[in-house]
Amino acid sequence: MAGLPPQRDQQPPGYAGQTGGPGAQTGLAAQQPGRPSAPGVRPHFGGGFAQAPSGPLGRLPGGSGGLPEGLPGGPPPQGPGAGAPLRPPYPGAGGPASYGGAQQPGVRPPGAPVANGGPAMRSSYSGEQPRGLAPAGGGGGPPQPRAPPTFGQAPPPPGMFQPGGAQAPGFGAPGQAPAPGFLGAGGYSDAAAQAVLDHFEGLQLGPAAPGQPDPSSDPAYLPRPAGPEAEAAARPTPPYHKGNCDPRFIRLTTNAVPAQQSLRARFQLPLGAIVHPLADPQEDVPVIQLGPAGIVRCKRCRTYINPFMAWQDGGRRFLCNVCGCANDTPLEFQCALGPDGQRLDVQEHSEMACGSVEYIAPQEYMVRPPMPPAFFFVIDVSQAAVASGVLAHVCRAIRASLDRLPGGERTRVGFLTFDTALHFYNLKAGLSQPQMMVVAELSEPFVPLPDDLLVNLAESRGVVEALLDSLPSTFAVNTSVESAMGPALQAAFMVVSPIGGKLLLFQSAVPSLGVGRVKQRDNGALWGTDAEPKLRQPDDSFWKKYAAECSRVQIAIDVFIFCPSFIDVASFGALSRYTCGQLYYYPGFHPDRDGARVEAEVRHNLTRTTGWEAVMRIRCSKGLRISAFHGHFFIRSTDLLALPQVDPDKAFAVQVAHEEGVLTTSAAYMQCALLYTSSSGERRIRVHTVAFPVVQDVNELFRATDAAATAALLAKLAVEKSYSSKLDETRAAIQHKLSMALKEFRVMHAAASRGNLPHHQLIYPPSLRYLPVWTLGIMKSTALRGGKEVVTDERAAVGLEVMAASVPQLLRLLYPALYPVHDPAGDWGRPGPDGRVRLPPTVPLTGAYMSDAGAYLLDSGRIFVLWLGKRVPKDFISQVFAVDVSRPIPDNQVLKVEPALPGLELSARINAVLGRLRDQRGNYPTCFVVRQGTPPEQHVLPYLVEDRGLGTPSYQDFAVMLHRAVLSKA
Repeated sequence: MAGLPPQRDQQPPGYAGQTGGPGAQTGLAAQQPGRPSAPGVRPHFGGGFAQAPSGPLGRLPGGSGGLPEGLPGGPPPQGPGAGAPLRPPYPGAGGPASYGGAQQPGVRPPGAPVANGGPAMRSSYSGEQPRGLAPAGGGGGPPQPRAPPTFGQAPPPPGMFQPGGAQAPGFGAPGQAPAPGFLGAGGYSDAAAQAVLDHFEGLQLGPAAPGQPDPSSDPAYLPRPAGPEAEAAARPTPPYHKGNCDPRFIRLTTNAVPAQQSLRARFQLPLGAIVHPLADPQEDVPVIQLGPAGIVRCKRCRTYINPFMAWQDGGRRFLCNVCGCANDTPLEFQCALGPDGQRLDVQEHSEMACGSVEYIAPQEYMVRPPMPPAFFFVIDVSQAAVASGVLAHVCRAIRASLDRLPGGERTRVGFLTFDTALHFYNLKAGLSQPQMMVVAELSEPFVPLPDDLLVNLAESRGVVEALLDSLPSTFAVNTSVESAMGPALQAAFMVVSPIGGKLLLFQSAVPSLGVGRVKQRDNGALWGTDAEPKLRQPDDSFWKKYAAECSRVQIAIDVFIFCPSFIDVASFGALSRYTCGQLYYYPGFHPDRDGARVEAEVRHNLTRTTGWEAVMRIRCSKGLRISAFHGHFFIRSTDLLALPQVDPDKAFAVQVAHEEGVLTTSAAYMQCALLYTSSSGERRIRVHTVAFPVVQDVNELFRATDAAATAALLAKLAVEKSYSSKLDETRAAIQHKLSMALKEFRVMHAAASRGNLPHHQLIYPPSLRYLPVWTLGIMKSTALRGGKEVVTDERAAVGLEVMAASVPQLLRLLYPALYPVHDPAGDWGRPGPDGRVRLPPTVPLTGAYMSDAGAYLLDSGRIFVLWLGKRVPKDFISQVFAVDVSRPIPDNQVLKVEPALPGLELSARINAVLGRLRDQRGNYPTCFVVRQGTPPEQHVLPYLVEDRGLGTPSYQDFAVMLHRAVLSKA
């Protein structure tokens, strides 16, 4: 198919993309020979199911029908090692009710025959039945499953011990009632049978001893952030103090800090925070108009006054909570103290009552007058940009955003287009049409007109609109396939550098002329070698040097890439990474599929809240220090981050280390100060402060851990490590961190219980309940998964997203949401009392929970996938797509779920859910329709985190691997 990227043509034997051959099967829910399954229940993905060969569904034309050219398409293999079918974990989990019917597909009613006349379903592990599944009457009959807990209230995995509470029901739960019919007709009483079980449970037979269940042998008990648990899993830990800032701004990985460095060494997990200074708060951040005293700060460490300052000498002095220095209170700021030692006017001063405030900065905080918002558009107009429709969509999006550009009467704009030459545009007010000036010199580009290239938008609005309207037609017959991107960037720098601003680069063709031209270095032979990490780094020193110069003069760079072939996104990424910019990647751009996404994301980029010429510093209490920063920025000094622009789509990560061996205070503090220019021209300082206790016990650290923030920091650390290490080493490193933390917890708990822990039980603190599956999600993410089966450019693009993402964004990337949308019952898709559209409850990310008679909407944070089972009711198809269902739909027919079709309620409800999911996001995910059994279905597999893939374990396997690592002596 024209315009689509070339794909890998070498696949290992038995790869999922292989067609034909022995044991080939089609569809996610294909039945394995000799393995019975209940009607409509999709078996668990076992070994042999591979990851998608090319990565994103963004390469699929419409997300349905035939596979794009060059992609190997076909069924996953089957044979020895393939996973066994999985019984429904409990009634109702196999799939929601079918459209218009009461019967639940995927759940076998009591007494109903099993599919194909096979035996009743058993445990997913070979031959062995978990305790609680035993033949009624002592043998012969089918197993009677014990009723597990309601979904969303599942206890820890079977055999997992949760300290501080009763043993969770599951395998080996002391005192648990036997399953119905357990030895009911035998010679033993229930009490005697239970006594035998209790004695058996006390035998420490080791992790692989016969008769002992694996720690995760029943997937119903695996903790996963789905269903009613999803919201609680992502919720931050309650604040330590009411004066703390909103966790949206600073979210600590552990809401405590060890008193001794030796305790920190035992903890193993990273200690730090995700800092999101311009996150959208639930309430507005108070803005402080300065009084006669100005901004009150510590004279030694320059910490801003906050709710945790201690007042002395009747309010005439205050003690800095960060460095402990005693400061004189300015006379104009003094106030008497109450009996509790606090000032009587606390509620009159937001800076002493709120954890987040914003100051209007005085003159001494400016090195020059505040810069106006400036947008300079650098647009590729080569044949690739014109033929694909990119140029038309970009011009339309920019024109639609002109009224909403921040800055009002101060906003400036400019344009430069390029192919084999550079085209400048005189946009001087008063001209009836823009004037084009062509510069063919590429080795030393120059600016032909010193003024009127970056103009005031309000004064030159008519000329700017005329240019945007004429660009698509001006280059409509352009046949040039070359691209002089590097010289265009050099020329743009000369135009914008006097005042600073934002460069927006729109690139459609591979840069081939002048500095910055891209080399074809996507060599599959490098994977697995020491040279592999170089593929994730810039190829030429030009990229970093140019980005550093832009940061110095307050220029941020946002990059939009539309090239269908290898374009070296890792090199382009340096432009956005070091200037606090953003990279958008549209592989295989197709106007019908991606046009709405491009226009929405360009509009959002141009109109979002933006801070200009910013710097940020993060301070810690005495005895602690910020040891590392992660994100999109340039470090100007040891602890000062230069941010030419900052916006709500940028979050940063920091790691905290001990500077002294022992902390002597009872609490520690962190303060983030962001100095920036608002779009209205005010110099502002946004200050966020958080307090957290100093603890003397590692167990308290585990209890205070925020697993979601820890997973986000681990993901950023993993991506950064991948820039210098092989992917295998990176994945092993994060898995090692998790296993060492769980080992420390087990050792600590075993010592407390005098070594009386059964070996077959994997234990973990409740605070880390979901960290294993999120860690598995990191390992399976596009940024870190596999090797050659993920396109190099796609891996680099996702890695950049991870480095800039906030905690909620990263959680969606690591464990996508899967919504069943085939059942019209309920209120999903309709407005709730708060006016927001209700969402369906999510189900776990495994094929075992997906019915082939259902439809599921997958939200990965980057794309939407509407998956349709083979037996999805025809009423559903007609209600969502308005197609003729009287005859089979061809595999190559493209189905589109958007826009909503008039008069079709189910279509409107699904579109309403899509709108709700896109709400308040910086990106605009495209929705693809994928039908079970068609080749594009292979692209869905990597998103099912809990299932086994090519070189990656299932969730159950990963739990077993963790358990073995915890018990190892290494």
